[in-house]
Amino acid sequence: MKPLIDKDRRRIRSILCLLAGAAALTLVAQVSAQPSGGGSGACDDLVPTHCLYPFPNNFFTRADSSSATGLRINLPADAMPVAQPVSLPADARAPGGVQSPGGPVQVQEWNRNDGFSPGAMILAHLPGIDLQQTGAALITDPAPSLRADAPIQLIHADSGERQLLWAELDSNATSADGQALIIRPAKNLREGERYIVVIRNARDANGALLAPSPLFRAYRDSTDTGNALHEQRRPAMQSLFETLESTGIARDSLTLSWDFTVASQSSLTGRLLAIRDDAFNRLNGGAPRFTITEVGSIIQGDMREGLSRGITGTFDVPNYLNLPGGVPGSRFNYASDAPDALPVVLNGNDVFTARFRCQVPVSAVADFDDPDSPVTPARAALYGHGLFGEGPGGEFRAGNVRAMQVEHNILFCATDWSGMSTADFMAGIMQHILADISRFPEQIDRSQQGILAAMYLAELLRHPDGFASHPAFRHGPENTLVYDPAEVFYDGNSQGGILGGALIATAPNIHRGVLGVPGSNYSLLLRRYGDFNVRFGFILYEAYQDELDRSLVFALMQMLWDRAENNGYLSHLAGRHLPNTPADKRVLLHVALGDYQVTHWSAEIMARTIGAAIHEPTVRLGRTTDSNPYFAIPVIEQYPHQGHALMIWDSGDVDPSTGRGNPLPPTVNRGPDTSVGNDPHESPRNTVAARRQKSEFMKSEGVVVDVCGDGPCLSDDHTGR
Repeated sequence: MKPLIDKDRRRIRSILCLLAGAAALTLVAQVSAQPSGGGSGACDDLVPTHCLYPFPNNFFTRADSSSATGLRINLPADAMPVAQPVSLPADARAPGGVQSPGGPVQVQEWNRNDGFSPGAMILAHLPGIDLQQTGAALITDPAPSLRADAPIQLIHADSGERQLLWAELDSNATSADGQALIIRPAKNLREGERYIVVIRNARDANGALLAPSPLFRAYRDSTDTGNALHEQRRPAMQSLFETLESTGIARDSLTLSWDFTVASQSSLTGRLLAIRDDAFNRLNGGAPRFTITEVGSIIQGDMREGLSRGITGTFDVPNYLNLPGGVPGSRFNYASDAPDALPVVLNGNDVFTARFRCQVPVSAVADFDDPDSPVTPARAALYGHGLFGEGPGGEFRAGNVRAMQVEHNILFCATDWSGMSTADFMAGIMQHILADISRFPEQIDRSQQGILAAMYLAELLRHPDGFASHPAFRHGPENTLVYDPAEVFYDGNSQGGILGGALIATAPNIHRGVLGVPGSNYSLLLRRYGDFNVRFGFILYEAYQDELDRSLVFALMQMLWDRAENNGYLSHLAGRHLPNTPADKRVLLHVALGDYQVTHWSAEIMARTIGAAIHEPTVRLGRTTDSNPYFAIPVIEQYPHQGHALMIWDSGDVDPSTGRGNPLPPTVNRGPDTSVGNDPHESPRNTVAARRQKSEFMKSEGVVVDVCGDGPCLSDDHTGR
């Protein structure tokens, strides 16, 4: 039996889990089709201190022959984290305040999945474990995780191949009772595949071996559990031990081991692909409907330096959300309640009205008020804005964006990342999600609708009946089109680099793009975001006060976030293109070393997963906290480089006389001290050489050119230019 613990809420949950287990025993437990599954609805007592640990875990699945993996997630409703009521006044972080009644996480959306995240946040709880004494691979050098004698391993169940990883303890926890052991794949796992987590010879700070939990010891040592439900699982655990022994891992060395299955391609990407295909079929070869609401010019005084015309308006996208117009707070309008149901247009004809703005640089047309001003057609590209920004405004009008346009003659158009835009923030969607993650589909589903809108905007740039048909995009006596519609590129930063990979991987009309200060995945990014606690964490921590619950909440959120950010789509930038999607996809990753907002370690996961090569001598001469920097990332052998690339831009150490530069980040799962130095988050896009490299890449036959020479890539912050 699971022992009761001191905290009241955990005690209640443990009792509920035991009751669920007793009921399941009476009804005859359904054992998962996978080797160590349970599927009974009870807690997994392999970790006695939290019902849903270890996680992810095939114990929390059921057999389902209709799914691509043969499984369906089966999280028990009575074991989910329980949000406490939250009542917070309005302020700049939550303009409408936060009022949430709390309650357990509602499992329905999670239980649609047929597996877990390919970038899973793997959780266990082993109070007292010391990672140094245990000898675990750390974030500073994941390479030892591939050794046969590694104490913490992740094994592909069929091939026995060891997966690259690092381990860390939750540094945000206040005691060992709430300190999760977090295992991170340093390269995303393969869709639909089963993996076995291995923790062996775990040790405490004194070097003494930790004892396994009573249930795991009983399985490992072949002793009777005295519990009929637990005994039903024994054959599955025996199979797991035999698999591990075939890879050279002795069962008597194990402190804890379990398995999980990664979600299939269809489970991860099926919703976005379905709305994409339906939406483009509805165009029937035509262009999306659009309306121009404003055309600004220099003479009117509403253009910033470098721009000669701003064109704003709206365009229509089929609405696959369940509220008219797809307003903030909407979720997908599913065809049915079946787990594999796909979104359909609300009422068959509802419309999501998306905003856009296009900016014409003076390099394309110097003066629209002069009919004789010559036209040099610009390249067409989408710009992807940052966290809770807006497409038609904000950073889209910033100096670095305008400089990119003028220096390289690019016409940028932008729309809102709906789901993660200013409108969603002002409506309080994210704030209320943090108070109750049951509401998470309100963000994730609208985000997919927003990615679809970006595809429609690209089609308006490409299609002859789109923007090319409107006089606002033409000039001169020959009525010359001011941009080249032959190909549409992408350039996005921060959130635009995190969602942009999903867009490029799925768009039928975008083949290559630049992901500026990008990341994957959010469960890794959030706590390493320097201002997370100040901007967002204060809500989540008020709602989820149990520290083990907090780590679990991030892992649960990632399972849904996969549908709308890089993490669920990286494998499809690695040469395995999605259905009905062009195969030739290329991305350039521009990373800020020591970024206060998007940790640079997340871009390394991206690079390994998609096969991006890194500029050398970044490894040899660059600043680093790592003892084995950029392990398993190939170097660019020669320029120009044809494939994906990873460029690390360094702003340098903090200069006490100027305040320029930044320290390197902590190696624990907390963000950097934002009061020291300057955040380099915007440094790559503000660097002239970086913009030149982006421009050379954003061409139909574009390549990665060398703009850094024989040294590391130094941002203009570093050089003082």
